[in-house]
This record gives sequence, structure tokens and C-alpha cells, in this order.
Amino acid sequence: MRFAVIPALIAVFALSAPSGAVAAQSSNVKSIASIPTLPAAISINFIGDTMFVSTVHGVYSYDVSNPASPQLLGALPMYIWENEDVSVDPVRKLLFISRDPRGFTSPATGGDQFPYGAVHIIDVSDPHVLTQINMFLVPAGHTTSCVNHCDYIWTSGPYANAQTQPQWHGRPIFATDVRDPLHPVPCPAPIDTDHNFGKNDYVHDVQVDAAGVAWVSGQGGVRGYWTSGRHFDATRHAMRIATGCDPVPYAGAGTPKSATSSQFMHNSWRDSRRRPDVLLATEENIVSDCKTSGRFVTYSLSGTHDGQGFRPETDGTATMKVLDTWWPENQPGSTGCDSSHYFTERADGITANAFYTQGVRFLDTSNPSDIRQVGYFVNSDSDTWAAYWHKGYVYVADFQRGVDVLKFEGKAGEARTVRAPRVVHAAQGPALQFSRSVFGGLCPLHVGAAVTGR
Repeated sequence: MRFAVIPALIAVFALSAPSGAVAAQSSNVKSIASIPTLPAAISINFIGDTMFVSTVHGVYSYDVSNPASPQLLGALPMYIWENEDVSVDPVRKLLFISRDPRGFTSPATGGDQFPYGAVHIIDVSDPHVLTQINMFLVPAGHTTSCVNHCDYIWTSGPYANAQTQPQWHGRPIFATDVRDPLHPVPCPAPIDTDHNFGKNDYVHDVQVDAAGVAWVSGQGGVRGYWTSGRHFDATRHAMRIATGCDPVPYAGAGTPKSATSSQFMHNSWRDSRRRPDVLLATEENIVSDCKTSGRFVTYSLSGTHDGQGFRPETDGTATMKVLDTWWPENQPGSTGCDSSHYFTERADGITANAFYTQGVRFLDTSNPSDIRQVGYFVNSDSDTWAAYWHKGYVYVADFQRGVDVLKFEGKAGEARTVRAPRVVHAAQGPALQFSRSVFGGLCPLHVGAAVTGR
């Protein structure tokens, strides 16, 4: 069906806009604009100067050619959970929406309740009129990501249905050929079925770097795959052609186990041109306990290009080296701790990181062995899910506040913001086990202060 902007619908959402929030922000961060009429904002993407915002109540398009005055263009009202990392095809003007197998409930049901998720394909060639052109079922659905310039999409997460999918624990990647979006073709077999130290587990999301490597984050670690071109496959000991259905392992491995890590890797990024052997990644563990809440981490990929993170004889023990770790404890602007979530990186190594109730943190990773906070934007009502660099501005998806537009005026290599000494907690007891019963497979709807998982 075709939908244009519905003013009454927007007015209803405006009633729930946050008010009276107390803000804390560093002097080098400026608030440029806000869209409080988009509560439950989860993810954002762009085609040129058109911003697409995915929320639990629909998808919205905005003209952001003037960042200080975003203009609503169109809306596609639909209840959608969760579409946590909305993907766009800027050439064919398509938007891909993933529907989680958990459906839409609050609090979320366990991830093993349903066998199927879905993908919706939306034509956004006219951003005033967003049109669904197809929808199909897939055995996953927490996130869906474009690979090979959106010729294929990789859909992943959450946990498997024990009755209908007993062969899986967590859902691996299910790839689909969408070169003809009206006739999508599923790939013959799932991908990345041994992600957690050689065992199948919850694969969460995929980010593709400028070299075309698809970085797969999930329980146990992060691993990268070539999806096109001819490459050496260390698991098959031969050169072969990579495809979106049959990728070639590239690099990456498990994340080191510790008493303060859940090892649930949420998303990752590599600047393949500037520092190809450094991987940035977030661990998600949604607790307010600073000893164990999810961290932002830099890893070295050195030594993982020989396939040790993929080969059956080594993937059970292979890990990447940690370069540095950052979390909000005792940092300026902090009121405590919360898990890291989505981030994006500027070309000079400044990342804009979402930390849920701890807001947006601007981190200097130009020296990946010394992550430094250089700015922050935190509000008393923050529930920040993602922060996106776009043409020099940062667009923030916040579940409570809607969308904030920020301008960061700092530079990499400048003095860090003043902070108290970091408290380092000694490791005690056995390594944490990621609990599907507690988290529901990530991420249940945030319905109040008592909710501990998203």
C-alpha cells in the first residue's frame, strides 16, 4: 500500500515528546535540531540529503539538506520490531526492513517463540510516498544488511526456535539474492554457522567496509568475509570466487573471555583504507553495573588473516588481541554505566557512540591503544540507540527523545575531556555467560526503569 504523510498520526506522536529533560554536554558539542515527534526511534540511514528513520511505529523520510531544520517528507506507518540497523540501496532507491521473529510485544517474548522473521522491501524513489513492493519470510530477522551493493542481503538474529529449528542455537546468517526485488531468491545454505568459537550461536549484525569485507558480529566474536572477487580461502586451502551466498573467510576471530565480558559482540567497523588491521567493536551487555556493562573495544586483526578464526582445528580457541577498552564509568557527563550500542566513525578516527542512558560519547580512536573521550551529549531522559555521522553532523536515534542533530567541533588528537581516574575492577569468578532467559535474545522493548534488557 502507498502512504503519504498523515498529519494526525504525527500529532499523536508529538503528545509523547519528552519535556523538561536535563542536559549535560561538553562545550564542543552543539545541539542543532531535534525531532521529538519520533519517539521509539531505533535506526537511521541516508540517501543523499534524505534521512530515513525507522521506529517501532513506522518509517519516516526527512529532508536534512538544512540540518538545523529537518523537514518531514513522507511516512509509512507500520508496527515493526525491531529493524535495528536499517539498510538502503542508494542506486535503486530501496529500503530493507527486518522484522524480528519475536514479533512485536512488550516486554519482548523469548527469541525462541517463532520460527520466522521477515524482510520488507520499500521503494523510496519518491521520499514523499514510501511504497512497499515486497515482503518475504526468512528464518531470522533482528537485522538485515546489504552486501555486494545490495545485490544480496544478509539477515541474522535472534535465538532459534527449539521446536522448529533444533539444529540451531542462535540463528546464523540467512542470505537472500535481491537483484530482482520482486522475486528474491534465498541462498542454498545459512552462513556463519560456527560463529561462537566453532559453535552456532546468535549472529547479530553485519557491517560492510570500503574494501567490501562483511564484518559479522555476534556471540563470541567478530569475523570478516569477502563477498565478491577472487581470494584465498584458508578453510579450503584454495583460491576461489566469493559470492553473496558463498563468501570467503577473511580475518577476525573470537573475543577474549573474561569475568567482566558477556562476549556478545553487537556491531563492528574497520577503516580498511587508513588502518586495515584495527577493528572497532561494541559488546552489548545491558546492565548498569559498571563491572560488567557492555564496552566499546578496539582489537588488532594482526595474525588472524590465516583463517585461524574459521578453521575447525583452531576456531575453538582463536582470539583477537584487545588494544583498549572504554566505558562511561567516572567520565565527564556520566551518571553511571550502561551498555554500548551502535556507533559510527568519522574519517579522522572520532567515533560517535550510543550508550543508552549514558547518551552519545565522542571518542578519539586515532590511537586505538588509547581510546579517549573528547565530547559528550547526555540527557536525563536519554535512551540512545545509535549515532550516525552524516556530512559533518551527527544524527542520533533515541528511543525516548526521538532524533537529535548534533555538531561536534572537536578534532582527533586534541586534549581529552577532563575525567576522573578510571576504576579497574579485578576479574573474579568464572567468565560471564550470556543469558537468553534474561535478555530474550536482545533487544526487548524498553518499557520502564525495571527493564534490564533491550
